[in-house]
Amino acid sequence: MNCFNHPTITAVAVCKNCSKGLCPDCLTEVENGIACTATCIEEVKLVNALIHKNKRATERVAGSYYRTTFIYFAMALLFFYAAFAYADLKLYGAIAGAIFMIGGFLTLYTASKYKKS
Repeated sequence: MNCFNHPTITAVAVCKNCSKGLCPDCLTEVENGIACTATCIEEVKLVNALIHKNKRATERVAGSYYRTTFIYFAMALLFFYAAFAYADLKLYGAIAGAIFMIGGFLTLYTASKYKKS
């Protein structure tokens, strides 16, 4: 690939915003990438900021899933308690408790996937 601005010179990098090939004279190094000199610098900075913001959001999502897991398990325990404490709620409490327990494990699994990201 050759430089977009200088077709006779071999490109050494690609702009993170517009994907044009760039020679050493045409590129600008930005915090986490390469940009066209004076044309794509702000866009590359915005893309980098967006990526950083998404990483932080993913960490917050994992925390939300862990809190939700706690609520599911608490509800499961409440229904299991009702199933054993009240004879007329045995079947209903056991089924509802099992459903909440399954929901808790599924939510815990999802939280662990977000935590790894």
